[in-house]
Amino acid sequence: MGQTDSKFRGHLEGGRFIMTLNERVFEQPMLFVRHGLQGGQYQVQWSKVGGHLVLEAPPVNSLAGVEIPQGVNGTSPILGRFPILPSGQDSSFVQVDLTDFILQAPISWQRNLPKSVDRKRSYIEGVCNLENEVVIGTKSTVIQKGKDISSDVDFSFYVLPKPIRPRLFDHRMGFFSEDILDVLNHRPKPAVASIMRWHLEKKNKDLKLSEPLRSIVFYLDPSTPEKWKPYIRAGIMEWQPAFESAGFKNALEVREFGPKDSLFPENAMARSVIRWEAEDSVRKERHSSSTVSKIIDFRTGEILKADIIIGSIEDLSDRYFVRCSPMDPRAQVYPFPDDLMGELIQYVTAHEAGHAFGMKDANYGEYAYPFEKMRDSHWLKEMGHTPSIMGYARHNYVVQPEDRIPPSLLIQKVGPMDHYQIQWGYQEIQDVEMPKDELPTLEALVLQQDSVPWYRYNLNQYEKIGPATANNVMDNDNPIESTRLGLKNLERVMEILDRMYRKESLDRSILKNSYYDALELWYAEMQHVLSLIGGYSIQYKSIGQQGAIYRPIDRTDQEEALYFFMQQAITPPDWLANPNFLVDLRFSTHPDELLGYQQKLVQKLFDPHRLKRLEWMEEALGYEGIIEQFLMKFQSTLFRLTDTRDRRSLALQKEFITLMVKVAQEEMEQSTTLANFGYSEMTKGLFMKALISLQSDLKLALDSDIDDNDIGHLKLCLRELKKVTIVK
Repeated sequence: MGQTDSKFRGHLEGGRFIMTLNERVFEQPMLFVRHGLQGGQYQVQWSKVGGHLVLEAPPVNSLAGVEIPQGVNGTSPILGRFPILPSGQDSSFVQVDLTDFILQAPISWQRNLPKSVDRKRSYIEGVCNLENEVVIGTKSTVIQKGKDISSDVDFSFYVLPKPIRPRLFDHRMGFFSEDILDVLNHRPKPAVASIMRWHLEKKNKDLKLSEPLRSIVFYLDPSTPEKWKPYIRAGIMEWQPAFESAGFKNALEVREFGPKDSLFPENAMARSVIRWEAEDSVRKERHSSSTVSKIIDFRTGEILKADIIIGSIEDLSDRYFVRCSPMDPRAQVYPFPDDLMGELIQYVTAHEAGHAFGMKDANYGEYAYPFEKMRDSHWLKEMGHTPSIMGYARHNYVVQPEDRIPPSLLIQKVGPMDHYQIQWGYQEIQDVEMPKDELPTLEALVLQQDSVPWYRYNLNQYEKIGPATANNVMDNDNPIESTRLGLKNLERVMEILDRMYRKESLDRSILKNSYYDALELWYAEMQHVLSLIGGYSIQYKSIGQQGAIYRPIDRTDQEEALYFFMQQAITPPDWLANPNFLVDLRFSTHPDELLGYQQKLVQKLFDPHRLKRLEWMEEALGYEGIIEQFLMKFQSTLFRLTDTRDRRSLALQKEFITLMVKVAQEEMEQSTTLANFGYSEMTKGLFMKALISLQSDLKLALDSDIDDNDIGHLKLCLRELKKVTIVK
């Protein structure tokens, strides 16, 4: 496809890729893109240096007022230097051979390291010239981990459009910044940046609700099975009302590729595609889960292209089964019927669409939702069981079968928080010239978080600060009762699994995987309860906003959480530990996934981050003696003499002693970089005090009238305690 009046174009000449450039493109911003790779872009510029053209990726000056470096470790690399070829064309045009550069240049695409390309087995398949873009299709063979992998890899050179007015980043809202790999995307801090968003502009600026000059359009991958297309389309269109909140009618379109579209390469910048990679993801090197690949104008944060990749869909049914099968008969057969599977594909499409609109994975007000509404069909229809589809709340397992809630209301959907986020990010603010002039209007929206708690966004972090940061659980303002009801349903799931196995000949591998999924959910629910201990509620604030950012969970709620946690985590219910079908699947106690989760939970209870939060509660917030109270309560509960046949309890006792000894001996890693992640001297002292008490209790127990079977275990525990010198 040719360009008659182009600033640049490409063609193949004897298998070589020749680029022709007009001098007008020199020093002008352009993108060099490797399609299908998150972060696969450089903003580049061409310059003429003697008899060569130089392609450089200089720092980008964002209109928000920051300089964005490119390349690895903030470098601004020269990507290539090419001799100008002799040409009989107009002297304002120059030609260079980019074949080897495209096929073999050792470019680091952000987090992705260069791969070893086999040049003899790699070649350029074709070149397509489009308006402001040249697309180069290649067949690339790389050597990765000793394996040869051949795949189609497309590249583009793309002239950037006129920059739009950016919307300034606000750490209280859930949008990515223009540089998706920058550290500010992973820390809740004020920063100078622009948010990622599409360019939407009203056709009629006088109307409250107007169609945009140009809609956001997604194309369906032709390889998508026909039966799933309506559900994928519905997942995108779930967001239409959210854009209406921002003042845009018909802002979204989902199209099929038509005859004219077939003239465009699959990866042209002018097309955002919903790609179907679920069918053969096992056999090919493809995404194992769904994701989004975006191309961004770093100057403004404008999203130029966003491909939604639908990866493996097996985990969709697995997660839904262990959460909702007691309330949805469709989920009690394998495989799921198409209507249920389609609804789950719609859900994952809607989630990924949120990323395509610029929003992050995070927590969006879940902890503020009222527990008593989670079984109310009217609330669920209007508000959903979670405020946003962008959090990992998953599906509603609090509902009980007797509630008779329609199954369609169990699945996570676009919610009120999503409408709020899109309104803040996309509404057109008129009669302003500079990005900072928008701030009064935007601030008024942000301050709605003061009165609407489920509008409060917080970023998922390495340190889980409280219940508002939980993942993979259905969060609301009562994690304990939610977990209690969730466990009731999980017990029903075990019964359904046993019935399917006994009566319907469920495949053993599916049975085993479903059991592992159930254990994983149990583990997530235990962590949810655990998040109350040393936990805070969160409301990000900026200068001028009054009140605390972090508010501690009430002490009585923390005490209740510890009691519930000990009940469940030390001695899990028998229906989970030893379901009826398990005896047909196992020949050994190894591996014991449940015990592994129990041991992790003990470690998480006494994680140094949690203990330091409890220390702060003691020092500054009046929670006097809370660490010692919790430590001694857990220790006394764990070491009540148990039947020695309860091997998991015995293993937890040993795990607890080993952890305590390491802390007291200061054997935990204490390098310079990890010093802040270790235990404080205060905590070490409390652990030593607890060890002294435990040693005394164990010795008294040995002198008492106990079962002979317990003697050996107690002596093993005392031997472990001898590893630390206890000064009396």
